[in-house]
Amino acid sequence: MMLRLISILVTASALVIILPARADTTNLAIGFCTTNLAAAKAAGFDFAEVRIREFVRLSDDEFASFAAGCRSNGLPTTTAYWFLPSDLKVVGPEVHLEAVTNYFQKALERCQQLGVKIIVWGSGEARRRPEDFPADQAFAQLVALGKWLAPEAQKRGITIVAEPLRKAESNTINSAAEGLQWVEAVNHPNFQLLVDLYHMTEENESAAIIVKAGPHIRHVHIANPKGRVFPLNAGEFDYTPFFKALNRIGYHGTISIEAKTGDVAKDGPVAMQFIRTAFATAGR
Repeated sequence: MMLRLISILVTASALVIILPARADTTNLAIGFCTTNLAAAKAAGFDFAEVRIREFVRLSDDEFASFAAGCRSNGLPTTTAYWFLPSDLKVVGPEVHLEAVTNYFQKALERCQQLGVKIIVWGSGEARRRPEDFPADQAFAQLVALGKWLAPEAQKRGITIVAEPLRKAESNTINSAAEGLQWVEAVNHPNFQLLVDLYHMTEENESAAIIVKAGPHIRHVHIANPKGRVFPLNAGEFDYTPFFKALNRIGYHGTISIEAKTGDVAKDGPVAMQFIRTAFATAGR
């Protein structure tokens, strides 16, 4: 009887060990991709996701004023998107490496000054390859640039996250599975992955990829895929598989709403509460 009891206890202990950690929704940081930091702060967001290519093109004096405004506002600018201008090609036969790396350096320096910790590398047009340019060569170019960029980001305490984009926006890295391949090929702790519900839905990609890519996911974008608007309630779309997968990997990173709204003051609090509730419910 004693041996049987010990066997049961050992088995139960093993089960506890292998159960995935549930995500902690109490400290879930939710931000908003925006240029209006004041509105984001007033709506109660935890941080703002700012547009890199817009502040990189500013003069030094203009950027100093912009950075001062961000500090005065007080809302953390933890993450940043719109990384590259569309005319700065990073794949294809017309990549000007010096121009690209100079831009990377300037972007990293300015992001560091703003307190950015995560840079989202979407920039679909910049990474759009000519149709007659081999896909494997374009991928190799992206890997090479990732290998150059990641150590530079690491020096500044920044992580680059690869953002898969729907085919309507780019013709390279269109799924989280392809994004994972990019991340694994770069093979650097400061080059990781973002998952975006909108793009996954557009590409009919299963939430199962989140579980597979779990160790590499560092940031999340969300929108109601029906219209790319703020996610407000469970009845508008089936968010459950997405949140279940995030719970399964014990995700506790940042989430940004990248979506349209006509009234951020009204929709912002509703969306944040919905995300937290849906996240917690999916983990039960």
